[in-house]
Amino acid sequence: MPEKYECNVYPCIHVVVDYRRKRYAAFIETLDTGYYYIKASEILAAAEKINSLMKKHFREAVGDEIDEIAARELGAERIEFEEEEYVEE
Repeated sequence: MPEKYECNVYPCIHVVVDYRRKRYAAFIETLDTGYYYIKASEILAAAEKINSLMKKHFREAVGDEIDEIAARELGAERIEFEEEEYVEE
């Protein structure tokens, strides 16, 4: 039976599998039903870094801290999604 890739809180990360051909791809799904492909090696490297930081008692940023870190370290701003843009079929 095929997997269902549902997203209740955007953005979502999906690992989509083609079992017949034994291949997969990882994506971030956006509210506008668009997606961004992400190399699995990048996800694994990020997970290893997160695990290492957690072992050193770092915590995940929350709320305004996320925007602060993104602006300071990446020079980036949050992409805002409006709830009414999403229409469930």
